[in-house]
Amino acid sequence: MIQRIQTLFLFIAALAGGMLFFFPVAQYFGEQHTIAFYVTHIQDFVPGNTELFSSFFLLPLSILSAMVTVLPLLIIFMYKNLGGQLKLIRLNILLDLVSIGLMFFYYVEQLKIKTSTEADYELGVFLPLIALIFLFLAMRGVKHDIKLIRSADRLR
Repeated sequence: MIQRIQTLFLFIAALAGGMLFFFPVAQYFGEQHTIAFYVTHIQDFVPGNTELFSSFFLLPLSILSAMVTVLPLLIIFMYKNLGGQLKLIRLNILLDLVSIGLMFFYYVEQLKIKTSTEADYELGVFLPLIALIFLFLAMRGVKHDIKLIRSADRLR
C-alpha cells in the first residue's frame, strides 16, 4: 500500500484539499467591505457590517471541498481493488473540477458584485489545482499497475 507512488500522490491531493479549509481563496478590499473568502466562511474585517450572505451560501462549496479532501484518503485503502480505485479517482477529479468551477465562476463573481471590487487571489486558489494535478498523477499510476497486472496474467 505505502510502497506505491500513487499512494503518495493521493495523500498529497488530500493534504492540498485539507489545506484549502485554512487558507483564504480571495480577498476583497472595497470602500465599505474588506472581506476574506474562505471555503467555509466569509470573514469581514470591518466591524459592525451586516453579513453579505446567509450562512448557507457557502454550504455547497464546503461539502464539495470536504468530499474532495476525504475521498483520496478512502481511495488509498482500496489498494486491492484497482478498478474501483480508478473509478473513484475519476469521480474525485470530476468533483474537484466542479468545485473549481463553482469557486471561480459563481462564488468569486458573486462576491465581486457585492463588494464592487476585484478579487486579490490568495494561496487557496492554487490548492484545488495542485490536488487536481496529483489526482491525475495517481490515476496514471493506477493505470500503470492495471496494465502491469494484465501483462503478468498473460504470462501465466
